[in-house]
Amino acid sequence: MKKFIAFAALAVFSFTGVQAQDEMLFNHLAVGITTGSPGLIGFDVATTCTPYLQIRAGLAIMPNIKYSTNIKMNSNDVTKFNNDISKINQAINDGMLDARKIDGQVAGEYAIQGKLGWTNGKIMFDFFPFKATGFPFFITVGAYFGTSQIVSVYNKDAGALNVVNEANGAIDAINNDQTGVAAIYGISTGLNKIYGNVGEYKLGPDAQGDVKFEAKVNGFKPYLGIGFGRPFPVKKRIGFSCEIGCMFWKTPEVVFLGRDNMNSTNFVVDRDKAGNKDVGKAIDIISKFGVWPCINLRLTGKIF
Repeated sequence: MKKFIAFAALAVFSFTGVQAQDEMLFNHLAVGITTGSPGLIGFDVATTCTPYLQIRAGLAIMPNIKYSTNIKMNSNDVTKFNNDISKINQAINDGMLDARKIDGQVAGEYAIQGKLGWTNGKIMFDFFPFKATGFPFFITVGAYFGTSQIVSVYNKDAGALNVVNEANGAIDAINNDQTGVAAIYGISTGLNKIYGNVGEYKLGPDAQGDVKFEAKVNGFKPYLGIGFGRPFPVKKRIGFSCEIGCMFWKTPEVVFLGRDNMNSTNFVVDRDKAGNKDVGKAIDIISKFGVWPCINLRLTGKIF
């Protein structure tokens, strides 16, 4: 895609450079304010290059949009485990089970918060087949570059899932025990480990009792679009243009990380079709698209 952008830009310059009869290179300048799906807040500067080509460079910001939801645990296993907590703690206190004491019951769900946002620089080449002074249709080739992390999800209260770690440690000890502790204390056998359902993932907390995952894309994002209007007003001081296109940012990669160790390995218990609700559904959807559809509106003021 990078080679395509370079080739397209070279082709545009080759076609338009020999026809720069009416305007000199970079002899006009305009400033634009933009809004749209590439960034709710944005600005750029534009300049003429030839009668057929204008160049824009600027910034597009999608402010952090936060939303709250819950990560749901595998409820049947949680209920089964919670019914045996007092028996398990008794076995731990008696030294019959090598595990940490369970500090309270495991909740059926835990509060998490999602955050969507990014900041990208951009450079765009607007090609006008009918000249910038003619019919105001243009083709845009360019690129956005900047943020790779587009979605971040984490539990609201630090260490909130520590009790899940305690529970899973006790479950491992019970299932691996060969001395008959479960039968002695009346503890259920065949207990399943506890995890949270997040879309297609079964997710367990990290060592600090936190869950955090991100959706990441390429930092360099080629762009191709078409538009109507004039990114650089020719006859007036104020102009308006709109465009639609696609930002090619690679299929997002969902990465699971510990809050205090950003370089640690993933904390995924297993991947499975485990409930597509709330934030999980959003992650499932966004992780399947390698392009971001773009609609952009631009209000322009001519400086000279």
